[in-house]
Amino acid sequence: MQTVTADSDRRPSSGLTVTVSALMVEMAFAAAALWSWGVTHPGPEDDSGALAVVVLPFLLPVVAGVALVLALTLVMPTVALARRAGVWWGGAGAWWWIPAVASAVSAAAIAVVGLWAGCRRGVAAPPVYLWWWLAVTALIVPAGLLARLARRRAAEGRPVRARTVLLGGCAGVVAFFLVLLTVAVVVESVVG
Repeated sequence: MQTVTADSDRRPSSGLTVTVSALMVEMAFAAAALWSWGVTHPGPEDDSGALAVVVLPFLLPVVAGVALVLALTLVMPTVALARRAGVWWGGAGAWWWIPAVASAVSAAAIAVVGLWAGCRRGVAAPPVYLWWWLAVTALIVPAGLLARLARRRAAEGRPVRARTVLLGGCAGVVAFFLVLLTVAVVVESVVG
């Protein structure tokens, strides 16, 4: 007995593929930003960046694995909870549920890590947890929005390709990071 399945049924991992790709792009942005900061603020030991070129092929599978773990533990649950929250409280399919739920999911993740650190007597100062919450939220939101876009494309019957979704969603990711950078600059100028 042969049944006809929808394109989204045949490719259930397309949202996960887009999410992992988005996380890897975000990690590349973060690495470029850290490298730029390191170049402009040299430390006591100025190392050459040539070693990074040699290590990069070996580092890429590790980054992909980390992106997969983050996608499965943080981003995909955020997307599912945002979809459920939209159904429960109205606004089903609205994009703004992703940032709202992402802030709660990242707060829960940071709280778990903070409790674990407290049990091990390694508690950090409260601003450290605030910065980590902001960083984890910034990691989840763009990838979650792109996963939402991939899910919508699959539901409409359009092909879901990581390249297409990422190119279409990169403007949103860049805008989000610009807003995040502006907020970080303002907070840094006020706090310290």
